[in-house]
Amino acid sequence: MVSTLVQPDLFGEQTKTVQAKGKRKRHTSIHTTHKTLTWSYGGGTQSIALALLVASGKLPKPDIVVFCDTSEEASETWDYHNTYIVPLLASVGVTVEIAPHNLATVNLYGHNGDLLLPAYTETGKFPGYCSSEWKKYVFRRYVRSKGVKECVTWLGMSTDEVERIKPSDVQWQQYAWPLAFDVPMSRIECRQLILNAGYPEPPKSCCWDCPHRRNPQWLRLKRYYPQDFSKAVKRDKEIRERDPLHAVYLHESRKPLDEVDFTQPDIPSLFGDENGGCQSGYCMV
Repeated sequence: MVSTLVQPDLFGEQTKTVQAKGKRKRHTSIHTTHKTLTWSYGGGTQSIALALLVASGKLPKPDIVVFCDTSEEASETWDYHNTYIVPLLASVGVTVEIAPHNLATVNLYGHNGDLLLPAYTETGKFPGYCSSEWKKYVFRRYVRSKGVKECVTWLGMSTDEVERIKPSDVQWQQYAWPLAFDVPMSRIECRQLILNAGYPEPPKSCCWDCPHRRNPQWLRLKRYYPQDFSKAVKRDKEIRERDPLHAVYLHESRKPLDEVDFTQPDIPSLFGDENGGCQSGYCMV
C-alpha cells in the first residue's frame, strides 16, 4: 500500500507531501519553536552524515546532542568520534554530551535475570533489550536531568531503514528522522557524503559484544581492535556459563567466538540483521 505523508519542512514552517510504502506514518518536524531540539548521536555512518549536514548548515543546530555511553561501545567508534566529529561539530558551536552508563538501571541482565543481549540460542535468538535499556532510557533520563520538558529527538535511520521507524512511546518526546524524510539519504549515500568530504571510512556503530555484528565486522574487530575482541570472547564465554543450558552465543554460527572463521560468508539472516538487526532506532546509526 502507498500512503501519503504530510510533514513539516526543516524548520516546521510549511508542509510537504511524501509518498511512502506501507503503513501511514506521521512525521514530526525536526525543529519547532516551542520544543527543545535534541539528537541521539550514535557514532555510526548516519550520525556522522548528520554531523556533516549540521556543520554545513543544511540541518539546524540541535539544542542538545547526546551520545549514550553503553560502556561497551567499540573503540573504533570512539576513535572516529573523538578524532573527527568532536572538532567538526565544535567548529559550528555544537558539543556532543556524553550520557554516562550509570544512568541505566540494569547492566547485562535485567531485573528478572534475563540476558539483555540478542544472543543466539540453539533454536533462535533472544529479543534484544540492551538498546532500550542502555540508550533510549538513558537518553531520556539525561535530557530530563537537564530540565527538558518537551523535545523533538532526531534518530538516524536513513531511507533504506524506514521499517525501523516507530513513534515515541512517551508524550513529552517526539521522534524525527532527518535522513529518512527531510534530507533523504540511504546508508550508502551517507557513506559517500562522508568520503566526499574528505573523511575516512566511517564505522558502523555497535558494541564490541553485539550479536548483530556480521562476519566482516567481527573480522575487523579481531584484526584491528584485538583488545575489544578479547573482551567479546570473554563475554561470549561468560553468558554461556551463566545460561542454564550453556547454549547461548554472540555469533550466529552457535560456536564459541574464538573458534569462528570470520572469513566465511554470513549465514542468511532470519532476524532482520541485514539492516542492523536492532529495531530501537538508537543503535547501528
